[in-house]
Amino acid sequence: MATEDLIVKAINILSDEMRLCMRKHKEQVPDGKELFNLSITQLHYLHAIKKCITPTITELAEIFGVQKSTVTVAVNKLLQRGFLEKTASQSDLRVVHVSLSEKGKRLIEIEDQGYYQFAGQVIQSLTEVEKTQFVKLLHKITQ
Repeated sequence: MATEDLIVKAINILSDEMRLCMRKHKEQVPDGKELFNLSITQLHYLHAIKKCITPTITELAEIFGVQKSTVTVAVNKLLQRGFLEKTASQSDLRVVHVSLSEKGKRLIEIEDQGYYQFAGQVIQSLTEVEKTQFVKLLHKITQ
């Protein structure tokens, strides 16, 4: 089997296992079921907003490579569900910034906990030497 085939197979297995781990985590955590009612795109928006802290609609459109109208629709849905808050810019009242609400922050926190739980499962099967090698390889791959 070619190296690429082995890598693709491993990625698929890890992806399936991560989804399963996340599903179990979401079912166990209070408010975790709220994550089931979000699309992957909505989760991407929440993560981007967390990373950028208080982006504008224009900044989000640039990040995702979509029209501002597409971002506006997505943001409005997340606002309606209480995951985001809007704030007018102090320097230009025509500009609106979005940020995670407390509910949005909690949701991302729940998801992050699930990722840490999955990472714990992955490294549980490795020796200390393998963990060190694995971390070095992941760092190299992601750079």
